[in-house]
Amino acid sequence: MKPNLFIVGAPKCGTTAWVEYLGSHPRIFFSKAKEPHHFSHDFPKWCWARTPQEYLALFRESGDAPVVGEGSVRYLYSRVAAREIHKFNPHARILIFLRSQEDFLPSLHNQQLYNRDESIENFEEVWRLSGKRSADTIPACCREPSFLDYKAMGRFREQVERFFAVFPAEQIRVLAFRDWIANPRQTYLDILRFLGLEDDGRTEFLPVNVAKHHKSKLVASLTQNPAPWVRRTSSLLTRVAGRELGLLTRLRKLNRGTGYLSPQIAPSLKQEIREYYEAENLSLLSRISSRAACKQADYERP
Repeated sequence: MKPNLFIVGAPKCGTTAWVEYLGSHPRIFFSKAKEPHHFSHDFPKWCWARTPQEYLALFRESGDAPVVGEGSVRYLYSRVAAREIHKFNPHARILIFLRSQEDFLPSLHNQQLYNRDESIENFEEVWRLSGKRSADTIPACCREPSFLDYKAMGRFREQVERFFAVFPAEQIRVLAFRDWIANPRQTYLDILRFLGLEDDGRTEFLPVNVAKHHKSKLVASLTQNPAPWVRRTSSLLTRVAGRELGLLTRLRKLNRGTGYLSPQIAPSLKQEIREYYEAENLSLLSRISSRAACKQADYERP
């Protein structure tokens, strides 16, 4: 069965949590590979399922589930994914999770540090460098330099519009981070109604995918996006032992700390970011309201 539910982003806005929450419903199937990124052709290094055959194989075990989904968070920022998803399945349902940019962008920055796609640890510095990064400020292992343009990553109005441009409003839901955090049970029921499914009685919504950092940069360099020789050595050890050691996975877990690597940003910078996006956010709210795609009345305003 073709997937008919796409959680398209934004990253660090609860997408992983909602794949887990919804994936526990008996009539919903999510691919085990949460983020295949098959349709974001403009980000080839993030595409884990490159061919249609590889992609559809992810849903081979969906059985008779009426809702089959995936959650690739870079689809929202992609300039081509909305169109490609519509071409693939014009009847698909789209879930978009958003968060106040003054909270979203530092969280995104921390995640990109953890992924080793970013190397500058000071958030204010990367905010100021948005759209002006020179080659020497981009890590060699960065998979997509455009993700380091933080100001562009926070322009939700134009990103959401790409989906409204190709999908009917009734097939899209836009959900604010602060709203679902305040009442996840009600959000869960709203999403189930959107999908045409009955309530399975879920009441527990524990935190998922909390902020994390590396305890050791050296260990991170060997285990996170490891060099080919590291992968070969790990594979060799596994073959010699005759069993799955999961060496790199174990090292990654041991090296993982919780919380942000960088300190919290200053209130003045938060205010600057809030003001930078204010007009765009108001325009987005108006657009969402006019298309009746979301019930919220005050999109992410303090």
